[in-house]
Amino acid sequence: MAFDYGSQKLEISNPFKIEGKIQLLAGFIIAALAVYPLINVVSSLETSPLLAWGQVGLGLSLLFLGFSTIAKGGLKAFRFYVGRSAPSSLAQNFSPTEQDNSKAESSRGSLVYTSDNLESMLMARKNLTYQEPQGWLARMVHTLIPRLIFAPYQLRNIVQEIFSVLASSIVALLAFGLAFFITATGLAGDAGDVIISFMSIFLVIYLILIWRNASRNISSKNNKELHAKTAKGLSMLVASAIVVPTLIGFVYENYIVTNFDTETITLIVTMGGYSAGLNLVLLLVAALIVMVPTFVMVRERLKLANPVTEVSEYRDNLQEQVHPNELFINVDNIIMGNRRYKDTPNRLYKALKPTLNEQSQGKGAFKGELLIETQPEYKPFHYSPLFRKIRFFSTLGAQILTVVSALLGMWLFYTVSNHLLAVINTENNDVFSLATLVLSSGAIIVTLLFSWRTFASAGRLLNQISHLMWAELQFNSLLLSFKAEGTFMESKVSTGAAIHDSTKSENTVVKSSITPLILSSRITTSTYAIPGALNLEMPRIVLNMHANESELQEILGEMKGFLGSRETIAGIRNKSDQDSIQNVQQMNQISKQGGSASLVSLADESVERIEDVEAVVSEGAEDLSSEAQS
Repeated sequence: MAFDYGSQKLEISNPFKIEGKIQLLAGFIIAALAVYPLINVVSSLETSPLLAWGQVGLGLSLLFLGFSTIAKGGLKAFRFYVGRSAPSSLAQNFSPTEQDNSKAESSRGSLVYTSDNLESMLMARKNLTYQEPQGWLARMVHTLIPRLIFAPYQLRNIVQEIFSVLASSIVALLAFGLAFFITATGLAGDAGDVIISFMSIFLVIYLILIWRNASRNISSKNNKELHAKTAKGLSMLVASAIVVPTLIGFVYENYIVTNFDTETITLIVTMGGYSAGLNLVLLLVAALIVMVPTFVMVRERLKLANPVTEVSEYRDNLQEQVHPNELFINVDNIIMGNRRYKDTPNRLYKALKPTLNEQSQGKGAFKGELLIETQPEYKPFHYSPLFRKIRFFSTLGAQILTVVSALLGMWLFYTVSNHLLAVINTENNDVFSLATLVLSSGAIIVTLLFSWRTFASAGRLLNQISHLMWAELQFNSLLLSFKAEGTFMESKVSTGAAIHDSTKSENTVVKSSITPLILSSRITTSTYAIPGALNLEMPRIVLNMHANESELQEILGEMKGFLGSRETIAGIRNKSDQDSIQNVQQMNQISKQGGSASLVSLADESVERIEDVEAVVSEGAEDLSSEAQS
């Protein structure tokens, strides 16, 4: 994801600063070692051009190793850039403003969970992070260290790899003892010395390789899965310990003894001068240097494990005059918006707006849900003083082993060069004599070669382990799931509809029966940072979930306050509109008064007309009566 700069920083400091300084010092020492072979190139050209070119190669190799170590140390000691989008999301983020970062996280494989996983964790009060170990050896390790299951994947993989190396080493030594027993009892024939020599070389090579592979497995940058450890390789090793000595003895007796002369056989037997004792002692010392501080740091880290899976919950049935969409908009934009950390947008893992299923005109059902996480807030790790000391000395020890391996590499180069020059300068051109001279020094060369690789592999492994102990960062955030379903019904409300009113308000009101389910938890998450541009964009996992009743009550108070303050009747708040309405009301009053006066005058006129008609009728009646009399 891009570096999103903001003036409100997330206050996450560089966790690799001390480690980087130690590695820088080791890099400068290794680079300084390259001076010795390079300044001797000119003098060596006069006596042996081959040695001079060899010193050039040695010097360049040491320079490359030194500068590589300096570059790695410098990268760790440089400024640690943290954008406002860090760290990675738990699941795919559907926030409209974070779509570019969301695509980058998905393509990089940084997402550990899905939205359904997170919702299931809240609903069922479970943590899907703590997976069951896979494989026979992994189960044995978790049985011996029960709290290991509550550690991050990287820490669990470290312990499993160390136990795997330890088990493989023990089985390899037992296999070597079995091979020695086979040769000692004569089951392998007369090739006992040759078998022991070859088996010693195979043993040391095998042990160095398993240590190197363990370092490679631990150093995985995008390590978001738990490794499976089985006993399959151990059974193959025991089988090889029986088959290989027998096979070597068979070849020696049936092919070498019968097809080669005594001098050649003596030459082959001379190879048995190598003994793996010194290399095994050095390997044991290197193993103790790696394993002892590792298990101490793991023990101290496991003391901080707090596998809580608590969730606060709210269920109710609400009868409110509100449209379902408005409730979800309020929760997303207002309630959760008020809980943003340093105004950083929340992580929106599920945003299903209410689906209105209208069953008849103005009536129907709805259903919707939201899953939101606030911006994770950095939570400093409070390690014990013992852990901090062991972590420091482990980092220092890893760089010391790296420097020692460089010195052993120089020693090996000059030992091989001296013996090679002795062979080249010998006056005896007999092939057998030359081969004998080479093999006589072969034991020293092989011992130095294995010693060099032993310290190099141990230094690399201890460096990877101590680096991961510096890299873990924890965060605290609010994870909330809001689900609501129910029914809704539309109705009309009219106000100001009197006979003589000319202003009235007609409103369509949505009355909803809402059954909300709110699940809320304060979660602690962990990620392992790396130096460089992708420093905080590695997978982030949930370690524990804490109930937050007081925070949930605040959320409910804000939601109910929103529902209680809603207006269902359209009001007029504009001053000019209010003045206009007052004018209309005054005109209505005048209209009412004018109408009453007209009715009174009309009634008076009717009465006068009736009286006039009665007078005319009475006069006419009198005239008729007088005419009748006359």
